[in-house]
Amino acid sequence: MEKDEASVRDRILAAAEAAFAAHGYGSVGVYAISSAAGVTTGALYHHFGGKLELYRAAREAYEGRLLAAMREATSDVAPGVRAVRVALLVAWDMASRDGMARLFTEPGPGVGPDALGRFVHGLWPWGPGAVGHVLVFAWLGALEVSLRGSDSDARLVLDGILRGIAGDLG
Repeated sequence: MEKDEASVRDRILAAAEAAFAAHGYGSVGVYAISSAAGVTTGALYHHFGGKLELYRAAREAYEGRLLAAMREATSDVAPGVRAVRVALLVAWDMASRDGMARLFTEPGPGVGPDALGRFVHGLWPWGPGAVGHVLVFAWLGALEVSLRGSDSDARLVLDGILRGIAGDLG
């Protein structure tokens, strides 16, 4: 892919992330995204095929940055309950700060918390099971509450859940 093509693709992706995070999948059209990116709808379809593919790409792009931040935050922390707590609080802070709560909490087409769940499983010292997904859903619940305007309360509750688990298991 040429440099200009990559730049167009990146602009479309950035505009899509912002639009889906602000308004949700169902309320955003390809024309609004292409206009925000400064490209034609033809360019959007050329790079992504359609709205669904663009949504998935936007979600995966942000999720990749989120996972990178989680990895960095836990790189010096031994696997265990503390690592899970650090990872999920870093993820909450980042998604909340960047205004991406809706991107993760709305029932988007064909996506789920699987990558985050797999990452949390890798930090969990007692092997895989439901725990990674349960904790990711607690994280998602906190993001959902943050969309309703209770950011600090949601983070406190999430941290309390994670500390409670640490107290019980750590």
